[in-house]
This record gives sequence, structure tokens and C-alpha cells, in this order.
Amino acid sequence: MSTPPATATSRRGRARLSKKATRKGKEYRYNKGESYGIPYRALTPKGLDNVLVAGRCVSTDQLVHGSLRVMPGCFITGQAAGMAAAMAADGGASVHRVDVKDLQRRLKAFGAYLPNA
Repeated sequence: MSTPPATATSRRGRARLSKKATRKGKEYRYNKGESYGIPYRALTPKGLDNVLVAGRCVSTDQLVHGSLRVMPGCFITGQAAGMAAAMAADGGASVHRVDVKDLQRRLKAFGAYLPNA
């Protein structure tokens, strides 16, 4: 799942920030071709079983929320949440037990942009 440029990944792939998006008066921007990851756990609220969130409801800090709240971010988190819900239903398990590597593999098979997965 990915916004241009963002990806659903584990914590492996981290890009360095140059200046742009603001936080406490500072601006940060990714360099050309860099992206940030959206961990699956951002879609699974603590304390709620079998609930997935997507789009503007995803749990992020203020800096990331600025880019994730727009339509591409809503689309990609919705795509991932939908696929995860189907996987959980097919497996008869909680959404908290979805195999993230398998989710990433299935999303890639549908054409999702996941450069860090």
C-alpha cells in the first residue's frame, strides 16, 4: 500500500528527510524516489478486535498525517484494510493475526507499490 511516495512496510526501509513538511517550525521533504512506510499496526486500533481503520482514521503523528489524509493515502490504506479483512475472514482469525508478509505479497500481486516490502 503506498501513497506517492509512501509504502506499507515493516520498520526496515527508512528514508532520510530533507526539508519540507513542517514540524515545530522546521520543514522536511523526502528526496526524489524516497518514501516512508505505513505499518500494518496503524490500521489495527488497540483494544478493538476485528476492527480495521483506513484513510483519515489511521493512527499517525501530525507530520505523517499531513500526507496520509489525502486521497492517495485513503485509497492505499483502504486497499490494505480490505485485503486484510478478507484474509482474516478466510482464515477465521482476528485482523491482529494477519500475516503482514502475506498481505504485502497479495497487495503486490494486485499491483500495489511496495518498494520496501
